[in-house]
Amino acid sequence: RRAAVGLQAIGINEGPIVVRHSEKSKASLISSNPSVTLSLAFWKGVTELASVDETDVATLLILAPSSLDKDFVEFAAIFDELVEPLVQYTGTERLVGRALFHPHYNAALVGHDKVIAGHALPAAMVQEFVKKYFPNESNDDSLLDLQTIAVANDAVRHTPHATINLLRRSQLQGAKEAEASSSNKRPNFIYAKNIQRILESK
Repeated sequence: RRAAVGLQAIGINEGPIVVRHSEKSKASLISSNPSVTLSLAFWKGVTELASVDETDVATLLILAPSSLDKDFVEFAAIFDELVEPLVQYTGTERLVGRALFHPHYNAALVGHDKVIAGHALPAAMVQEFVKKYFPNESNDDSLLDLQTIAVANDAVRHTPHATINLLRRSQLQGAKEAEASSSNKRPNFIYAKNIQRILESK
């Protein structure tokens, strides 16, 4: 699969989405502790994106140790309390974006109701996007109540394994610029579309 497709016009080259298994990296040889293994794999990924051309590696999917696949709370805690603070301290957010995925992603378990790096947008925000772009569905309160949106919003982040998606900041900025210059501006449409897709699949 490819990332950054359609951004060539603004100077961003597309490239492959690469998967890295933290348990198969040298990080797993240093420690069997999943916190250490995942953290080291994360920073190795940051280094890779900073040193490798985007046409060779556009974005990285870093698979966490399999022991974290059943425990979303622990996975989120490792990211929120160990990885992300160091990202902020070092200014690494200028280089990479972060997105968490998990088989049991559940925003309520980490209690966030505001925008937090790496996590899904709060369901209340996404609910407003859905109402804006899919007004016909808004007539059915049972489909678009906050709890329904929250469940679907979590489902967007469900994957077979606990995963951190590392994205190049240049690609994220490029996508934002492409949207701003489009004649059909629909900011945040992707969030509403994802919810509609999840609800239609049920």
